[in-house]
Amino acid sequence: MPLETEIKVLDVDLDAVRRSLHQAGGERQGRVFEANEVFDDAAGSLRASGVLLRLRAESGGPGGLLTLKLPVPGPAGLKTREERETRVEDPDALRSVLEGLGYRVLLRYEKVRETWLLAGCHVCLDHLPFGDFVELEGEPEAIAAALDRLGLAGHPVSDRNYHALYREHLERRGLPARDSFVFSDPERQALQAALGNPT
Repeated sequence: MPLETEIKVLDVDLDAVRRSLHQAGGERQGRVFEANEVFDDAAGSLRASGVLLRLRAESGGPGGLLTLKLPVPGPAGLKTREERETRVEDPDALRSVLEGLGYRVLLRYEKVRETWLLAGCHVCLDHLPFGDFVELEGEPEAIAAALDRLGLAGHPVSDRNYHALYREHLERRGLPARDSFVFSDPERQALQAALGNPT
């Protein structure tokens, strides 16, 4: 099964990274608005075992993506998961199937993701409700090379997922713990309109 190895770069200026990608010869793949739902059973057994079951809808089409991620050992400092995913024609229908099997929506999250390719590495410029990040996915050597070429080698990095980073964000500000992070309705409408996909 395909393995996903990635790392997130924190405290980034996405415009500066975009300029660096242009200068380094990166190939822009596109930019989408993502609405994600993470499922679990009533006992929370998927989360407890480090398994992610996610249904994603993206701007620009009626379909979606179903993803299952399983934890596997990997290089220190990088997050490695076994990833299985497939396109789905009707996310609403699939949601009903999952709920019929006893799964429920555990949390929701949204982001705008701009994806680039740079020397064998996927570089994702991610705008989330609580900040901007760069996610690098590829072989460990390609990730290290991309960090260097983009001038990000000195930035703080994390192998934690966005849910964990969001909880840390709330904790630092003395705010109550929450799992879901979504844009406000006006923010969402503005972001989707900027992508040419108004609600």
